Amino acid sequence: MDTSKYKALYLQETGEHLSGVEQGLLALEKNPDDTKTIDDLFRHYHSIKGMSASMGYEPIQQLSHRQEDLLDKVRLKQLPA
Repeated sequence: MDTSKYKALYLQETGEHLSGVEQGLLALEKNPDDTKTIDDLFRHYHSIKGMSASMGYEPIQQLSHRQEDLLDKVRLKQLPA
């Protein structure tokens, strides 16, 4: 499948999610126990993972998946935020 016509949309949406990631990480610095922020970060990475997989951008998909795994451990209190 030719994904070139979707690249601009991918870049725009990924940029928006990365802005959300940046805001979330800054918020966690101030309040590491904020479960809503952790959940929001998880959703941002989940969206990036899905979009990257659809576009065939495997390295970004894998990185996003690893970030989800880390956040899941934070949720389960296996890692500090």
